Amino acid sequence: MPLLLFTGPVGVGKSTVAGEASSLLRDAEIPHALVDLDHVGECAPPPPDDPWQERLTHRNLACMWANFREVGAERLLLCRILEARSLLRHIVEAVPGADITVVRLRAPLSVLHARIHAGEAGHDPDWYLGAATYLADALENAPVEDHLIDNVDRPAREVAAEALRLARWLD
Repeated sequence: MPLLLFTGPVGVGKSTVAGEASSLLRDAEIPHALVDLDHVGECAPPPPDDPWQERLTHRNLACMWANFREVGAERLLLCRILEARSLLRHIVEAVPGADITVVRLRAPLSVLHARIHAGEAGHDPDWYLGAATYLADALENAPVEDHLIDNVDRPAREVAAEALRLARWLD
């Protein structure tokens, strides 16, 4: 079962690019589903032994995938920050038979910070800025991807099309 995972640091455009990829697949009449894992585990307060809600996120993903499959989805687009390939095991457990391709999106730190400032109006962006800084460095030093795509100065739809071509989902 083909699964395309978009990853990268905070502010790189994972959700935006995945949304465009979904639109391109819809235009091509390819049955699929899109899940942003940042949102399917939001529940407060988190349990002390799972502060990032990984267990809940992947339990929810398993339920969602079963429902998507039932209505005809044949592929799955996911967004999440992936710091180690070993964490893909949780996705494989939630989506049996998943053949995962990881696409990491990259942008310079100055671009990430500008996007965070633009998107966090009314909120204190310090946590997001710190996370972006940490993750941009960590992912450069310990790559997790099958494919790397720069997401700067290009329309998100173009980046999504490149990702789908690299994953061999579209020509």
